[in-house]
Amino acid sequence: MPLSPSVMTARSPSRMGSKLSISGLSISGVVLFAMSFLVVASGFTSLRPDVMGLALHPYLIPVAVAFPLVLVTRVHEFPIRVMCALLVFTGMYCFSVFSGGSIAVGEIFKTASAVITIVTCALLVRRRGDFVAGALALSIAIALLAWHGLQDETKLGVEAMQGANKNSYSLFALPAILMAGYIALRLKTVPVVVKGILVASTLPTLLAIFMSGNRSGYLGAVVVGLMLFKDRRGRGLILVAAITGAVAFLILQFGNTAVLDQRIKQTMEGNKSDEHRRDILFACLDIGLENPLIGVSPQVLPFEIGRRTSVKHSLGLIEAHNIFAHVFAGSGVICFFALIAVGWAMWSWKPRGGGKVGGNEDPLRDALRMLRMMVILWVVRGMFTREILFNPSFNIGLGLSIGLCMLAETVRPRGGVTSSKPSPSALPPPVTPALPRPAAG
Repeated sequence: MPLSPSVMTARSPSRMGSKLSISGLSISGVVLFAMSFLVVASGFTSLRPDVMGLALHPYLIPVAVAFPLVLVTRVHEFPIRVMCALLVFTGMYCFSVFSGGSIAVGEIFKTASAVITIVTCALLVRRRGDFVAGALALSIAIALLAWHGLQDETKLGVEAMQGANKNSYSLFALPAILMAGYIALRLKTVPVVVKGILVASTLPTLLAIFMSGNRSGYLGAVVVGLMLFKDRRGRGLILVAAITGAVAFLILQFGNTAVLDQRIKQTMEGNKSDEHRRDILFACLDIGLENPLIGVSPQVLPFEIGRRTSVKHSLGLIEAHNIFAHVFAGSGVICFFALIAVGWAMWSWKPRGGGKVGGNEDPLRDALRMLRMMVILWVVRGMFTREILFNPSFNIGLGLSIGLCMLAETVRPRGGVTSSKPSPSALPPPVTPALPRPAAG
């Protein structure tokens, strides 16, 4: 029985050679591993050197070394739509900083560092193993921060990050959890040992999130679980259920459920903090409508919110607690829509070779799932803080996800893969059985 064209295509030596060409680990993967692992230093104030009044994240040192090299050699491979949206957003955001009277150098530096990190990580992904190396190192780093925080639990919950509030940890942790789950469920060629380390790293990470009293972290963890379940159904359900059961057991046996119970009760009944957030959101809407072009500037916005709301603060500084409200009010409508354009360019990825993203035979399809899940997680978690714009883990996670899509484009046929099923024209014609001749009379 002859094989169908789709089966022959899937098993052809050229297609197998293409898959092998992106497997393995390159020297870029070693750089990504070191870069991602250095995120652990962001959790300790003593390991963050002071540079012009800014506490520098150590992971930016290898980023600064690698950026000019990859920019010269591979920048032409970066998706043009994503790059244009990033440049417009960065330009408008930095321009709005200058409209605030005094120039906030720190705001410009952090924004530029975020964009450079995304681009650098994406261009460093040359093999599938490079993506895995970056995700593995980030998972280990975040797990070490969780383990450190769990050693000194307080009545207010686990504080895994020095010099930051307890809400910051989930910003670092959620991208690592998502990439660990994706690799465990999607990348079949990754060694079992590596998958085991990734899954094991999520246990202390989730334990620290649910014992920190951070409700936005709870929501982010639930969203990650739902996305992994939707992506892989049966396997996703088994993985999510197993990790959930293990974390619940650890909390009940060795942890303190008082903070978790209190946060759940506050969510169900509501509290004054929720009312304050609502007031802040409406204040940002009014500020943005009154200053539609370039906003009031990011550094002036906290003072303006404090002036307009009843929230009490000793310095009169009130953060927006929402990245979209922060950009809309602080940098104006153009910058706001540029931010939306960045997310849309990632979501609606246009293959470099032409055509559309195909069915299960298209390697870009799986990679794009990872990028879209990262965008969803960024949006959900960004609704509760503006700091997501500068967060190392999210920027590394976005960069790795973009790099995985760029890598997948190199092995897909030009014009894309439209379907995994053979076309009707490729099927052999039906055979009509011959009828017996009548006997001669």
